[in-house]
Amino acid sequence: MNKKTAAIYVRVSTEEQATEGFSIQAQISELERYALQNNLEIVERYIDEGFSGKTIEGRPQMRRLLKEVSQGKFQSVLIYRTDRLSRKTKDSLEIIEILQKNNIQLFSITEKVDLSNPVGIAMFQIMSSINELERNTIITRVKMGMTERAKQGKYNGGIVLGYQAVNKELIIDEDEAHIDSVPSSGVKSISTL
Repeated sequence: MNKKTAAIYVRVSTEEQATEGFSIQAQISELERYALQNNLEIVERYIDEGFSGKTIEGRPQMRRLLKEVSQGKFQSVLIYRTDRLSRKTKDSLEIIEILQKNNIQLFSITEKVDLSNPVGIAMFQIMSSINELERNTIITRVKMGMTERAKQGKYNGGIVLGYQAVNKELIIDEDEAHIDSVPSSGVKSISTL
């Protein structure tokens, strides 16, 4: 019996690695196990490590996958979960449309969605919307938390003129403390006071 060919797509953003425990290797292991159990030969791996799922443009391996779907290398794409594919409904639907135009099946191994019928497609659309809602909710919570930290005078990261970050705290940088502003040209202006 001939094996059908498959590609795997895995993605994890830095934030998710830290907070949700997803790892690239864990996803790959689960996808390889699924392929073995279902007589699929993995012929290509697309790995976006440390890339957000907010856009297709920001993920080089997703762009490569979409470019290569028409080359006939594989018959299906395996993902761990639909939120690994994208966290934006529009992008998820665009990805599915491209796969379907090239007769490539998508399998989310933890969410049994059959995209060969209208009910399965509707379920995929609902899950994509939930993935986007989850991303937007996380963004709102992070912004709220950062705003509250700033109100309390706590450091949120980034570069702050006149300060150095030491052990996640801001310490006055005496060399920069006397600088008034940074003009748009990027040249520092020094206060005459």
